[in-house]
Amino acid sequence: MSAIVQILHDAGLKHTPGREALLDLLMNSSGPMTQEEISWRLRGFGLNRVTIYRALDSFTKAGIVHRVENGDRVWKFAFCGCGNHGHCHPHFICRNCGKVECLSGIKLPDIPKPKSGYIVEEREFYLRGLCCRCS
Repeated sequence: MSAIVQILHDAGLKHTPGREALLDLLMNSSGPMTQEEISWRLRGFGLNRVTIYRALDSFTKAGIVHRVENGDRVWKFAFCGCGNHGHCHPHFICRNCGKVECLSGIKLPDIPKPKSGYIVEEREFYLRGLCCRCS
């Protein structure tokens, strides 16, 4: 069984050629990608935007990928693989070109739980500035 098929199986997701192609793309990407970028790269697989959106949504809910918003209300997706987002890390966002880079070598501190009745569903930490190309 390939690593991708195993990841899908472990996440309780059905294996399809489209999901396999999408996950392979994200696993081998150098950084987070928008749905538009993903659609362009997978154009030869016959996947429409809705299919890609649904797969990304199921991957996100299963903890296979995480999504990052770069300030222009466009989600970018990156392979996560941990299954629970327990490795949460900050992201650097270039305010000029919009490039998003995972800063996975930096661990976020534990944050105390809010008062009773609140449920934290996700936490995000961004560093914004200029990337090396734009600075």
